[in-house]
Amino acid sequence: MKKFFVIALALALTAGAAYANYCARDFVPAASLLVPYAVVDMAGSQPDPSGFTTILTVTNVSNEAQLIHVTVWSPLSFPVVDFDEILSGYDVWTINFRDLLTGHFDFFDTEGTTGFWTTSNPAQPVPPYGPTTNRPYTTELPPPWDTDQVQGIDGNISEGPLVRGDVNTADSCYFPYGYHPEYGAGIISALRADIFEVLAQFDCDLELVAVPPWQQNLTDDPLFFYVTVDTVDRCSLQFPSSNGYWTGGVIPDEDNVLLGEMYYLDPTANRSEAMAAVHLEYDIDTPDSSIWTFWELQNYGPGDWNIYDGLEPLGTAFAFRYYNSGGISSELLVWKSHWEFFYDDAPFYVYPYVYACGPYIYYAWDENEKSKARGGGPSGFLVGEPDVIPFETQAVPLDSLNWSGLMANNGWMLLVFEPSIYDFPDTWWWVTQAWVGVRHYWGTYSAGLEAATMANYWCFPAQTINGPYFYLNVNYDYDDGNPPYFF
Repeated sequence: MKKFFVIALALALTAGAAYANYCARDFVPAASLLVPYAVVDMAGSQPDPSGFTTILTVTNVSNEAQLIHVTVWSPLSFPVVDFDEILSGYDVWTINFRDLLTGHFDFFDTEGTTGFWTTSNPAQPVPPYGPTTNRPYTTELPPPWDTDQVQGIDGNISEGPLVRGDVNTADSCYFPYGYHPEYGAGIISALRADIFEVLAQFDCDLELVAVPPWQQNLTDDPLFFYVTVDTVDRCSLQFPSSNGYWTGGVIPDEDNVLLGEMYYLDPTANRSEAMAAVHLEYDIDTPDSSIWTFWELQNYGPGDWNIYDGLEPLGTAFAFRYYNSGGISSELLVWKSHWEFFYDDAPFYVYPYVYACGPYIYYAWDENEKSKARGGGPSGFLVGEPDVIPFETQAVPLDSLNWSGLMANNGWMLLVFEPSIYDFPDTWWWVTQAWVGVRHYWGTYSAGLEAATMANYWCFPAQTINGPYFYLNVNYDYDDGNPPYFF
């Protein structure tokens, strides 16, 4: 790729010392990773070998072997396929999601029966520790665990292959998986089923509103989806959305050891971008046990989850720049914890339809500090505007054709989800957590970056645009958890 321009920004809430990195959007070792948007171009029934694709790299920054559970989710958040991989100490694992869609598990496979070093191998008297220096004294890192070594659920180290269930059972993890084209076909079929043209949208009064152009022209080429990667205690055939994932001993553990990077490669357009994956840190001893966590919000919502997964929740408001002049265009990437499609009681029997009744609001400013309002209120705020982001994950052009409240030329936007709106009706989408990124295109150059997090209600409930304080992450006092007071 001769043109490679990368911008990565992971910024948001700078929490106080009591929170360390928990609840901050930061690029640090984590127990789970979220790939909020992945895309693969198709050529008929197979991935296009020369088209757009997404690559994920996962690095184990610890010396201990790690078992990771990878789950691929459709744009409507239905789990499509999951599998386990084993990383040795200081290992790097890479997957091109195009290979997954062809069933080529052998291209990214690992296994738990061989490796570069074991404690029982006397033929290699000096283990490959980690980096060393030219200083006259020893500074080696701890020796890396081979893939033969695994930490059992009781904290003991066990020699021998990784196994499903308890480390003493004989049931294997089925490493390596090998080549299974039939799996690839099934994955493609399941992903395509949840990508479709939007036929109708209705506002809060069940009146028809215009369907945004990107939804009118949506096809299942390219395929888009999202992915989660958890460090786990044992192999499993359970999806994270199933109760057995949490009650059967698989449960993601407290090992904050993973770094993830996402690469978007488009050889046809001669473009590429890279961003950090979303790093979800684990902390069972969070300062406030009432903090709702990532999987709690993703699977059930507050009050419906009886297992504390310990992963930090994502934000509820975001700020980002957009460009629509000088030959530069922008595209918004949005992942959120729910979708707005309905199949029952649809007016005029249109299935499925989008219920565009205020799941979010946004404001837009141009570079002269002028702001855009629509229908007597901010764009999207209880007015008959379509829902531009109804899927759980999507990429949407940032233009006035899709976002009717967008200012012309260049500017910036503030995108706010409930509960940071604060005074919306008490509906199911008030449990939203989200991630937002943006891409910029200029000819054959491109850049990708993460939006700035302006609020995380789940960690800091005062960060709302309404309510007692009326602003988000502006001069927020993280030392005592309260916004500043003005006299």
